[in-house]
Amino acid sequence: MVFKKIFTNIFLIVFLFCPVIAHGQGLGMTRVYKFKDVKIPFKMKYGNSIMEKGTYEFEIMFNRGQQVFYLKIIKKRKGICLIPGDRKRYKSYGRERVKDPNIPLKPALNIRKVPESKRLMIIFEAGKEARMFRYVFVIFNLEYEE
Repeated sequence: MVFKKIFTNIFLIVFLFCPVIAHGQGLGMTRVYKFKDVKIPFKMKYGNSIMEKGTYEFEIMFNRGQQVFYLKIIKKRKGICLIPGDRKRYKSYGRERVKDPNIPLKPALNIRKVPESKRLMIIFEAGKEARMFRYVFVIFNLEYEE
């Protein structure tokens, strides 16, 4: 009887926390920003995941343990893939960054195609007025098909 209670309690705890772990919050991930209704007019590929043309949600996540930014691509409330990013530095430093017109005020997402290598660059800039991670500049690389 005691084993049944212990097993039931462990099962309930695991059952309740599995959605949190699957969403990424239990893995030390912090959501930095979420972009809704991002329209992609071509197929994207990353690893084994192929994403068709359509509208997606992009979440920028930060892993505190690894100090790495990730792009989480979501379609219909389901996470499709998690892509690690390359953090870059701006050319300006210190007080120059405050006056730099190339740095946006609010978080921005840009998508650039590199036709020579069939590569897609998704560029996230946190901006000057971001609540967390000010002046962050991250590039996520994927492949694409037309």
